[in-house]
Amino acid sequence: MDRRLEWIMWNGAFAAALYFAIVDQVGWVQYAITGLVWLMLGVSLWAIPEGSAARRIAPAAVPPICVMAFDLGVLAAMFLAHWYWTAFAYAATRGCLALIEARRTSRL
Repeated sequence: MDRRLEWIMWNGAFAAALYFAIVDQVGWVQYAITGLVWLMLGVSLWAIPEGSAARRIAPAAVPPICVMAFDLGVLAAMFLAHWYWTAFAYAATRGCLALIEARRTSRL
């Protein structure tokens, strides 16, 4: 499976879970998404330091405009559902990943 298809499947599953959590009000999915977002923030914060061993985060295989559109949709859904802290953690995660990507490309 190539990186683009993996990105589409991962984000499709995340969007479907977000739909079930917000629209269908499935309680355990709400907790699972919140836990996943905060876990992603922890992993991305761990990968930021210069000598970190957790730098195996692969670069995005899709255009940045697609990533930005998806991220804005997720943030809008989280804000409309009043998940402010989870939206903050998601935005911080995406910012950390952008910082890691910028450092990786500057070294090449």
